[in-house]
Amino acid sequence: MRKPPTIDDVALALGMHKSTVSKALSDKGNISHATKVRVREAARELGYEPNPLAQRLANGYRNPMVYIFSGTLDVGVATQKIRLIQQELNAASLEVPIYTCPESGGGAAAQQRSQAAQIKQLCRQRPRAIVCAVQMVGEDVFSELAAYQREGGIVVSYDTPIPLECDQVVFDREDNAYRASKHLLEWGHRKIGIGMSRTSLPLLLDPAAAGLPQSGRMRGFRRALDEFGVPLRAEWFFENAPYEEGGEEMARRFLSLEDRPTGLCIVNDYVAFAFMVDVMKAGVRVPGDVSIVAHDNQRIASRCPVPMTSATHPVEQIAQSVVAMLLDRIEGYDGPPRTETVRGELVVRGSAAPPSDDRPS
Repeated sequence: MRKPPTIDDVALALGMHKSTVSKALSDKGNISHATKVRVREAARELGYEPNPLAQRLANGYRNPMVYIFSGTLDVGVATQKIRLIQQELNAASLEVPIYTCPESGGGAAAQQRSQAAQIKQLCRQRPRAIVCAVQMVGEDVFSELAAYQREGGIVVSYDTPIPLECDQVVFDREDNAYRASKHLLEWGHRKIGIGMSRTSLPLLLDPAAAGLPQSGRMRGFRRALDEFGVPLRAEWFFENAPYEEGGEEMARRFLSLEDRPTGLCIVNDYVAFAFMVDVMKAGVRVPGDVSIVAHDNQRIASRCPVPMTSATHPVEQIAQSVVAMLLDRIEGYDGPPRTETVRGELVVRGSAAPPSDDRPS
């Protein structure tokens, strides 16, 4: 197989130095128009095509590449946000490839090392900017991004706060869980549980909450309980697999309890949907025996057997804010790092009501 021509072949054919050919092709340096024309015609005749990675490295941080790096892809809001950000940046004439790190079999520590190695490799390619979706991203990634910033790259992150001086769009998960929990408490529920998905990266444990994970969702849940003087019961914390599998898992555990909560906050509409279907098959009434408030307000929420009350995840607002911050930086804004906090709302449907004992006859 014939090897593709290189820049050395173009230089040899013209009797020029390689650096002259390179400058003529990249439109850099003090090269005459006639020389540029000769070099480009020779390159075309030889079939030479510049290496895009080499061009990006030569152009430094002035190239049109923006990388999106994500700790996860899913069938829900995480991928929706990435898709919207990519579309908006493509419309601004930027090239936007997406990178994610597959889960490794070596546990959380190995996953973090794998992520750090991947982001280091991406930073070495010197894209104009990196958009980091920080959900399920380990801390080692942030030191690599800090080094990339020091060399002139732009970083914008979104989802949860990170220890990096960069523009950030933060989704207030604590407020979401607080609104959902408070809705049940205002209906009169005092036996309330919460369902959350397991993650591949470790959560900090809160020793004041019987070893339960310390996260924004849990802080919001506990804040609502504290306001109403309702104790936290560890046996009503359901940690599940993601999506429908997690709902099935949660339903099995719920049905096995002798003392069941009358109200549940369930993170993720798909988990809540599968949970609802399985407990209703077992004869549990929704909302008669258990009220449910889900999270994200995806389309499935309104199409459940009982339309689901759900705390929204403002996907479009997050994506638009990320794009606006990034384009500001590309266009020359060099002010201090900015943080925008985005909050959802509660969409009330039929899956939550007062506890059955409190209903008027």
